[in-house]
Amino acid sequence: MPLLLHQLMPSVMRRLVLPVGFCALLAAAACGSKNNDQPAIPYAPVNLSLNLTNQQYVNLRFDNGAVTLPVSGPAGNGGVKGVIVVRQSAGSYLAFERNCPYQPYNACALVSLDRNSKLFMRDSCCNSQFDLRGQITGGPSPLPLKQYSVSVQGNLLSITN
Repeated sequence: MPLLLHQLMPSVMRRLVLPVGFCALLAAAACGSKNNDQPAIPYAPVNLSLNLTNQQYVNLRFDNGAVTLPVSGPAGNGGVKGVIVVRQSAGSYLAFERNCPYQPYNACALVSLDRNSKLFMRDSCCNSQFDLRGQITGGPSPLPLKQYSVSVQGNLLSITN
């Protein structure tokens, strides 16, 4: 008995259209998801080297001590607007971009250590606040501070991206 086209169509549809439709659905879902933990801050090279015995880094000898480093200086290149280095504990340091992740292209988007308490960081432009681990504690910023890689070898602290 001859197979008619209308009898063949459901089988072709199942074998061809369903897998193609499923793949298209997966591709659309992947394009729509945003799994980006880092702020949309422009790229700038970071290659800093700090000798922790140097007197200008004395705050890094104490837990929760912090120093701010300029974009360019004797320690090297430091990001878009400079870097804040925080000592978590002996041998454990964190380094953050000073450019605020909320409207990073705004000229005044600059994060600093709070002058009074020195227990958190804030951007005086948008009033976003961050703890000493770079996490958001207040303000309009939806993202944490951009964090750089840190390594310690003896008295030398290296910060890179």
